[in-house]
Amino acid sequence: MLKKFIILLAMTAVAAAQTPNETEAVAAMKRDYDAGNYDAARKVGEELLQAGARNPAIFVNLGHANHRLGRDVQASVNYRRALALDPSNTDARRGLEQSRAKLGLPGPGLGVAEIVGQYISFDLLAWSGSILSWCGILTVLFAVFSTPLRRKLCVAGALVALVGVTASVVSWSGDARIALKNQSVVIEKDVEALETPADNAKKLAALPMGAEVTVIASRDEWTLVRLPTGIEGWVKSSSLEALALD
Repeated sequence: MLKKFIILLAMTAVAAAQTPNETEAVAAMKRDYDAGNYDAARKVGEELLQAGARNPAIFVNLGHANHRLGRDVQASVNYRRALALDPSNTDARRGLEQSRAKLGLPGPGLGVAEIVGQYISFDLLAWSGSILSWCGILTVLFAVFSTPLRRKLCVAGALVALVGVTASVVSWSGDARIALKNQSVVIEKDVEALETPADNAKKLAALPMGAEVTVIASRDEWTLVRLPTGIEGWVKSSSLEALALD
Protein backbone atom coordinates (compact mmCIF):
# COMPACT_ATOMS: atom_id res chain seq x y z
CA MET A 1 0.00 0.00 0.00
CA LEU A 2 2.85 2.36 0.84
CA LYS A 3 4.32 1.71 -2.60
CA LYS A 4 1.04 2.80 -4.15
CA PHE A 5 1.14 6.14 -2.35
CA ILE A 6 4.74 6.76 -3.37
CA ILE A 7 3.80 6.11 -7.01
CA LEU A 8 0.80 8.42 -6.78
CA LEU A 9 2.93 11.19 -5.25
CA ALA A 10 5.48 10.80 -8.03
CA MET A 11 2.77 10.96 -10.71
CA THR A 12 1.30 14.07 -9.10
CA ALA A 13 4.68 15.77 -8.97
CA VAL A 14 5.38 14.98 -12.62
CA ALA A 15 1.95 16.23 -13.73
CA ALA A 16 2.18 19.41 -11.69
CA ALA A 17 5.75 20.36 -12.54
CA GLN A 18 6.08 21.31 -16.18
CA THR A 19 9.43 22.28 -17.62
CA PRO A 20 9.72 25.79 -19.06
CA ASN A 21 9.89 24.30 -22.58
CA GLU A 22 6.68 22.33 -21.99
CA THR A 23 4.89 25.37 -20.59
CA GLU A 24 5.90 27.40 -23.64
CA ALA A 25 4.76 24.59 -25.96
CA VAL A 26 1.37 24.38 -24.26
CA ALA A 27 0.98 28.15 -24.60
CA ALA A 28 1.92 27.94 -28.29
CA MET A 29 -0.61 25.15 -28.75
CA LYS A 30 -3.35 27.33 -27.27
CA ARG A 31 -2.35 30.32 -29.41
CA ASP A 32 -2.52 28.20 -32.57
CA TYR A 33 -5.90 26.83 -31.57
CA ASP A 34 -7.33 30.27 -30.75
CA ALA A 35 -6.06 31.55 -34.10
CA GLY A 36 -7.80 28.72 -35.94
CA ASN A 37 -4.55 26.90 -36.78
CA TYR A 38 -5.93 23.59 -35.59
CA ASP A 39 -3.48 21.36 -37.43
CA ALA A 40 -0.53 23.30 -35.99
CA ALA A 41 -2.05 22.95 -32.51
CA ARG A 42 -2.50 19.22 -33.08
CA LYS A 43 1.12 18.77 -34.12
CA VAL A 44 2.38 20.64 -31.05
CA GLY A 45 0.20 18.48 -28.79
CA GLU A 46 1.42 15.26 -30.36
CA GLU A 47 5.04 16.38 -30.00
CA LEU A 48 4.41 17.04 -26.30
CA LEU A 49 3.00 13.54 -25.83
CA GLN A 50 5.90 11.98 -27.69
CA ALA A 51 8.22 13.87 -25.33
CA GLY A 52 6.49 12.23 -22.37
CA ALA A 53 4.01 14.92 -21.29
CA ARG A 54 0.94 13.52 -19.52
CA ASN A 55 -1.00 16.62 -18.52
CA PRO A 56 -4.82 16.30 -18.84
CA ALA A 57 -4.98 19.81 -20.33
CA ILE A 58 -2.80 18.71 -23.24
CA PHE A 59 -5.10 15.78 -24.00
CA VAL A 60 -8.16 18.06 -23.82
CA ASN A 61 -6.62 20.66 -26.15
CA LEU A 62 -5.49 17.94 -28.51
CA GLY A 63 -9.02 16.54 -28.46
CA HIS A 64 -10.42 19.99 -29.31
CA ALA A 65 -7.98 20.38 -32.23
CA ASN A 66 -8.79 16.93 -33.61
CA HIS A 67 -12.50 17.63 -33.24
CA ARG A 68 -12.17 20.85 -35.25
CA LEU A 69 -10.27 18.94 -37.93
CA GLY A 70 -13.04 16.35 -38.20
CA ARG A 71 -10.86 13.63 -36.67
CA ASP A 72 -13.51 12.54 -34.19
CA VAL A 73 -12.01 9.13 -33.42
CA GLN A 74 -8.72 10.69 -32.37
CA ALA A 75 -10.62 13.41 -30.53
CA SER A 76 -12.52 10.81 -28.51
CA VAL A 77 -9.28 8.95 -27.75
CA ASN A 78 -7.67 12.06 -26.30
CA TYR A 79 -10.76 13.10 -24.35
CA ARG A 80 -10.90 9.58 -22.91
CA ARG A 81 -7.26 9.78 -21.83
CA ALA A 82 -7.86 13.18 -20.23
CA LEU A 83 -10.78 11.77 -18.23
CA ALA A 84 -8.69 8.84 -17.04
CA LEU A 85 -6.23 11.34 -15.57
CA ASP A 86 -8.87 13.79 -14.34
CA PRO A 87 -12.44 12.40 -14.10
CA SER A 88 -13.70 15.82 -12.92
CA ASN A 89 -12.67 17.51 -16.19
CA THR A 90 -15.99 18.73 -17.59
CA ASP A 91 -14.43 19.93 -20.87
CA ALA A 92 -13.09 16.45 -21.55
CA ARG A 93 -16.41 14.80 -20.70
CA ARG A 94 -18.40 17.21 -22.85
CA GLY A 95 -15.95 16.79 -25.71
CA LEU A 96 -16.08 13.00 -25.45
CA GLU A 97 -19.88 13.03 -25.54
CA GLN A 98 -19.89 15.30 -28.62
CA SER A 99 -17.27 13.32 -30.53
CA ARG A 100 -18.99 10.01 -29.78
CA ALA A 101 -22.32 11.49 -30.87
CA LYS A 102 -20.79 12.48 -34.22
CA LEU A 103 -19.55 8.91 -34.59
CA GLY A 104 -23.04 7.61 -33.87
CA LEU A 105 -22.02 6.10 -30.55
CA PRO A 106 -23.80 6.31 -27.18
CA GLY A 107 -22.43 8.50 -24.42
CA PRO A 108 -19.52 7.16 -22.36
CA GLY A 109 -20.46 4.94 -19.46
CA LEU A 110 -19.14 5.72 -15.99
CA GLY A 111 -17.50 3.22 -13.71
CA VAL A 112 -17.55 3.55 -9.92
CA ALA A 113 -14.02 4.97 -9.87
CA GLU A 114 -14.88 7.59 -12.51
CA ILE A 115 -18.03 8.66 -10.67
CA VAL A 116 -16.13 9.06 -7.41
CA GLY A 117 -13.26 10.78 -9.22
CA GLN A 118 -15.57 13.59 -10.31
CA TYR A 119 -15.91 14.72 -6.69
CA ILE A 120 -12.65 13.77 -4.98
CA SER A 121 -9.12 13.32 -6.30
CA PHE A 122 -7.62 9.86 -6.39
CA ASP A 123 -4.55 11.14 -4.54
CA LEU A 124 -6.71 12.33 -1.66
CA LEU A 125 -8.55 9.00 -1.68
CA ALA A 126 -5.25 7.16 -1.50
CA TRP A 127 -4.04 9.23 1.44
CA SER A 128 -7.31 9.02 3.35
CA GLY A 129 -7.60 5.31 2.59
CA SER A 130 -4.15 4.67 4.00
CA ILE A 131 -4.79 6.70 7.14
CA LEU A 132 -8.17 5.08 7.79
CA SER A 133 -6.81 1.59 7.17
CA TRP A 134 -3.98 2.03 9.66
CA CYS A 135 -6.28 3.70 12.20
CA GLY A 136 -8.64 0.76 11.94
CA ILE A 137 -5.87 -1.82 12.29
CA LEU A 138 -4.35 -0.03 15.28
CA THR A 139 -7.79 0.24 16.89
CA VAL A 140 -8.33 -3.51 16.57
CA LEU A 141 -4.88 -4.20 18.00
CA PHE A 142 -5.55 -1.85 20.89
CA ALA A 143 -8.88 -3.60 21.52
CA VAL A 144 -7.08 -6.89 22.08
CA PHE A 145 -5.53 -5.39 25.22
CA SER A 146 -8.62 -3.46 26.30
CA THR A 147 -10.99 -5.93 27.94
CA PRO A 148 -13.89 -3.57 28.86
CA LEU A 149 -14.28 -2.16 25.34
CA ARG A 150 -12.85 -5.02 23.31
CA ARG A 151 -15.93 -5.85 21.27
CA LYS A 152 -16.93 -2.27 20.49
CA LEU A 153 -13.39 -1.27 19.56
CA CYS A 154 -12.96 -4.32 17.34
CA VAL A 155 -16.15 -3.56 15.46
CA ALA A 156 -15.30 0.14 15.13
CA GLY A 157 -11.75 -0.62 14.05
CA ALA A 158 -12.90 -3.17 11.49
CA LEU A 159 -15.40 -0.71 10.00
CA VAL A 160 -12.83 2.08 9.79
CA ALA A 161 -10.32 -0.27 8.17
CA LEU A 162 -12.96 -1.44 5.69
CA VAL A 163 -13.72 2.13 4.66
CA GLY A 164 -10.00 2.79 4.28
CA VAL A 165 -9.43 -0.29 2.14
CA THR A 166 -12.42 0.61 -0.03
CA ALA A 167 -11.06 4.12 -0.59
CA SER A 168 -7.65 2.68 -1.48
CA VAL A 169 -9.16 0.21 -3.95
CA VAL A 170 -11.16 2.98 -5.66
CA SER A 171 -8.06 5.18 -5.91
CA TRP A 172 -6.06 2.26 -7.30
CA SER A 173 -8.69 1.37 -9.91
CA GLY A 174 -8.91 5.04 -10.90
CA ASP A 175 -5.19 5.20 -11.69
CA ALA A 176 -4.96 5.99 -15.42
CA ARG A 177 -2.59 3.07 -15.94
CA ILE A 178 -5.21 0.75 -14.46
CA ALA A 179 -8.32 2.41 -15.88
CA LEU A 180 -7.03 2.24 -19.45
CA LYS A 181 -5.18 -1.03 -19.20
CA ASN A 182 -6.15 -3.39 -22.03
CA GLN A 183 -8.58 -0.82 -23.45
CA SER A 184 -8.40 0.01 -27.16
CA VAL A 185 -10.41 2.02 -29.66
CA VAL A 186 -11.43 0.96 -33.18
CA ILE A 187 -9.79 3.46 -35.56
CA GLU A 188 -10.78 2.02 -38.96
CA LYS A 189 -14.03 1.64 -40.86
CA ASP A 190 -15.84 -1.64 -41.58
CA VAL A 191 -14.09 -3.60 -38.82
CA GLU A 192 -15.70 -6.91 -37.89
CA ALA A 193 -15.03 -9.29 -35.03
CA LEU A 194 -14.29 -12.77 -36.37
CA GLU A 195 -14.64 -16.18 -34.77
CA THR A 196 -11.02 -17.13 -35.51
CA PRO A 197 -7.92 -15.11 -36.53
CA ALA A 198 -8.41 -15.57 -40.27
CA ASP A 199 -9.81 -13.35 -43.02
CA ASN A 200 -12.34 -15.98 -44.09
CA ALA A 201 -13.55 -16.73 -40.55
CA LYS A 202 -17.19 -16.43 -39.47
CA LYS A 203 -18.26 -12.85 -38.72
CA LEU A 204 -19.57 -12.30 -35.21
CA ALA A 205 -20.25 -8.56 -35.00
CA ALA A 206 -19.51 -5.25 -36.70
CA LEU A 207 -17.42 -2.70 -34.80
CA PRO A 208 -18.09 0.98 -35.51
CA MET A 209 -15.25 3.48 -35.55
CA GLY A 210 -14.60 4.88 -32.09
CA ALA A 211 -15.97 1.84 -30.25
CA GLU A 212 -14.00 0.85 -27.14
CA VAL A 213 -13.04 -2.80 -26.70
CA THR A 214 -11.09 -4.78 -24.13
CA VAL A 215 -7.99 -6.56 -25.40
CA ILE A 216 -7.76 -10.17 -24.25
CA ALA A 217 -4.86 -11.60 -26.25
CA SER A 218 -2.78 -11.08 -29.39
CA ARG A 219 -1.53 -13.47 -32.03
CA ASP A 220 0.65 -12.29 -34.90
CA GLU A 221 -1.35 -9.56 -36.70
CA TRP A 222 -4.58 -10.38 -34.87
CA THR A 223 -6.03 -9.30 -31.52
CA LEU A 224 -8.74 -11.02 -29.51
CA VAL A 225 -11.11 -8.43 -28.05
CA ARG A 226 -14.23 -8.32 -25.91
CA LEU A 227 -17.01 -6.03 -27.08
CA PRO A 228 -19.21 -4.00 -24.70
CA THR A 229 -21.95 -6.54 -25.46
CA GLY A 230 -19.77 -9.34 -24.09
CA ILE A 231 -19.04 -10.92 -27.47
CA GLU A 232 -15.42 -11.95 -28.02
CA GLY A 233 -13.85 -11.99 -31.45
CA TRP A 234 -10.67 -11.47 -33.43
CA VAL A 235 -9.82 -8.24 -35.28
CA LYS A 236 -6.76 -7.01 -37.14
CA SER A 237 -4.38 -5.35 -34.68
CA SER A 238 -3.84 -2.45 -37.10
CA SER A 239 -7.50 -1.47 -36.69
CA LEU A 240 -7.03 -0.70 -32.99
CA GLU A 241 -5.31 2.00 -30.95
CA ALA A 242 -4.49 1.39 -27.31
CA LEU A 243 -5.81 4.01 -24.90
CA ALA A 244 -3.06 3.48 -22.34
CA LEU A 245 0.16 5.42 -22.81
CA ASP A 246 3.55 4.43 -21.41
